[in-house]
Amino acid sequence: MFVNSPFVRQPRLRGFTLIELLVAMAILGVLAALAAPSLRTFIVRNTFSTIGNEFSSSVLRARNEAVSKNMCVTMCMSTTVDTTTGNGPTCVTSGQDWQVGWIVFLNPECNASIDRPRETNAAGNLVNAPENMLLVRRQGKTDYSLMSQSSTQKILFNPRGNATLSAAGRFDLTYTDNTLSNAYASSICLDKMGRTRPVPAAATCNTY
Repeated sequence: MFVNSPFVRQPRLRGFTLIELLVAMAILGVLAALAAPSLRTFIVRNTFSTIGNEFSSSVLRARNEAVSKNMCVTMCMSTTVDTTTGNGPTCVTSGQDWQVGWIVFLNPECNASIDRPRETNAAGNLVNAPENMLLVRRQGKTDYSLMSQSSTQKILFNPRGNATLSAAGRFDLTYTDNTLSNAYASSICLDKMGRTRPVPAAATCNTY
């Protein structure tokens, strides 16, 4: 067989025409427009779940460390997690949104006023103890909020794992888009025993 023979029909190589390409792009655009709302909803719901799990896991970590080490543990909001000074991240004394970040550290003195890992040295002086830092959670996405409804910036867990709260605290997860926030937002209740549980948005938290 002579491939180059003029009597042998050569296959024609054919690509997409401009019209076919435009039609395909139009179809993809329609499909993307239909999928975008569902994808955004999925992302918002998944982010809510992630933030809630991070917060509850941090509370559980603080509570377990307090019990296992038989000493107080502090968990607090911290805006200096990403811009630390020589003394390391410190607790804040104002604000309600825990999305700014938080830290968990050992507090051997059981001193509620301590704003960073510190302990008393042999000379009886209170000094920095960065080795007592247990957990650092950096600032989260700014279009989401984890708002404390009791203006709680700091939680002290005693050696029994109980949180030194006067009543159960509620933390509301919200999103900047009110439509999605109202549809998928939720809350977290933290009781005086140091236990958390997810509840519907703005539900009443009982001290149990």
